[in-house]
Amino acid sequence: MEQTNCLSIRDSLMAFLGQEIQVIESRGGCVLVLPSKTLDDRQHAIFIDERMPNYFLVHDAGKTAAELHAQGVHVTDARKEMFSLMADRLGAAFSDGVFQVGCNRDELYRAILAVEQCESLGMWHLLGHKPDFSDEGIRHHVARGIKAWAAPYEHQVNSNIVVTGRHSPHKFEFVSFPKNVPREAIAIKILRPGDDASSKAKEYGYLALDIEETQYDHWQRLAIMTKADRWPRKAKELVEELSTATVEVEDGDEDSIDRIVPEKLSQIAA
Repeated sequence: MEQTNCLSIRDSLMAFLGQEIQVIESRGGCVLVLPSKTLDDRQHAIFIDERMPNYFLVHDAGKTAAELHAQGVHVTDARKEMFSLMADRLGAAFSDGVFQVGCNRDELYRAILAVEQCESLGMWHLLGHKPDFSDEGIRHHVARGIKAWAAPYEHQVNSNIVVTGRHSPHKFEFVSFPKNVPREAIAIKILRPGDDASSKAKEYGYLALDIEETQYDHWQRLAIMTKADRWPRKAKELVEELSTATVEVEDGDEDSIDRIVPEKLSQIAA
């Protein structure tokens, strides 16, 4: 291919990228949304914060780790170590769940590319991960169990309740709020083990710790652990210690939830 054609392709590519890159301004920095995509069909989002004159922090805002977690892939200690080694090779760092680079203006463009590469390679776990959709029916069984519960007082059940802890927001799938009686709310949390039940138990532990000394601290908690055979004993014990009551659901025994949930709710409300 003639050199003039190669230069023309380069110039056309630069023009294309210039048109396709989206820029979102924020206080103290900006977000670049690139046309390239990750394995889960997201466009790369690069966050650039100017921390002081001529010094920038380029990062992914933790979205890579968050997206993996949302699809059932937990960032275990082993994966954290691997991400750190990978990021180091690419000229970045992985710290507190975030791919990031601190740099001056002259190094800014290389830092952007380094974080983009980290985002791409960080999602490769999805290639070997098979989402388990069998848990999707758990929520419907829990909802039926709540509806079948003969509560000893008037109450109202709301779903997808987000509470704000001292540091982070947390979600309960269902919360039963008592009406006209001096009783505590009963919050129901469905815990799916994914590929690391120990990490799921620690997340639940963080929830319990984070809502201490808040208005949600005295809520009664019913934890429902799906695929009970995947939970190590210590993980189960941690969840039990932090809950008013627990339900263990064996794989294939989801129908039992319809019966067990109202029984557990009655025990809690007694």
